[in-house]
Amino acid sequence: MSTYEGIEEGLETPPSEVVIRLSDHPRAMRQIELARGGGGVGAFALVALLAYNAGVPTVSLGIRAILAGVIGYIVCWGAAVMVWRHLAVAEEAAARAAAEQRRSALLEEIERRRASLAEAEEGL
Repeated sequence: MSTYEGIEEGLETPPSEVVIRLSDHPRAMRQIELARGGGGVGAFALVALLAYNAGVPTVSLGIRAILAGVIGYIVCWGAAVMVWRHLAVAEEAAARAAAEQRRSALLEEIERRRASLAEAEEGL
């Protein structure tokens, strides 16, 4: 029985594919929610104001404003999701590059220390 078996049992195997989900990204979810709400309310208010200034009857004004609010909500939601998909992929690439840079710096430091230890042992 190896001394490392107990340690290895607790480790999970890394997934073969990394899946980026916006539902797991707190900043993305908050920004998407803000875009949805702002798009819906903004479209509702804009269409209601334009219809009111044009003298459209109240019932027609309300229906137009509600439909515009729903469409604005959906359009802004789709746009925000599309933008955050690109941002999440870019964040992942930047994090991967930074991790690789830290890894290579650590490997260089290990090699440097190994060389200095070898020199010290030769000097004895």
